[in-house]
Amino acid sequence: MVLLLLLFSFVFTPSSVYACSCAQPPTPKKALEQAEAVFAGTVTAVNSAEYGHEVQFQVNTTWKGVNQSQVLVATGSGDGDCGIAFQAGNDYLVYAHPDTYYSESGGLATNICTRTTLLSDASVDLLAIGPGTPVTADPPENSQPSGFWEKQENVWIIGLLVSIAAVLVAYLIYVKRKGQ
Repeated sequence: MVLLLLLFSFVFTPSSVYACSCAQPPTPKKALEQAEAVFAGTVTAVNSAEYGHEVQFQVNTTWKGVNQSQVLVATGSGDGDCGIAFQAGNDYLVYAHPDTYYSESGGLATNICTRTTLLSDASVDLLAIGPGTPVTADPPENSQPSGFWEKQENVWIIGLLVSIAAVLVAYLIYVKRKGQ
């Protein structure tokens, strides 16, 4: 009977389940230093991905690593994989790292082991890391550069001025040679 119980316990033992466990998070300044990107933004969309979720943010303020107004960050699904349950419309302070797990495309990722949190709960972090830099909307793709030398409509003006100068120099050389 003991042998049967022992055999039964080996065959029908539960499989191992791994849960997310995190070390104590670093201080806000240390977390800022260690992160690839730190920003505050509003979640505009949460989409399912192969290994979790891809979260689209409208970036409002940046401290590091993000200079555009839209950014995509991967996270787990929250089922023991340390993912964060982001909610569309909520504002977050995000500490992101290079994505080495949640997607094959790389990019940025975050999880509950970082200091990422609702912006309303991030007063300690905001006080420690400072005000950040506001991010304005990205310019439309068809917008023209603003500098005089970069505008394409000014190229013909430059060409015309160079042509006039060349003709004037040629004329002066012609007149000088004819007068000798």
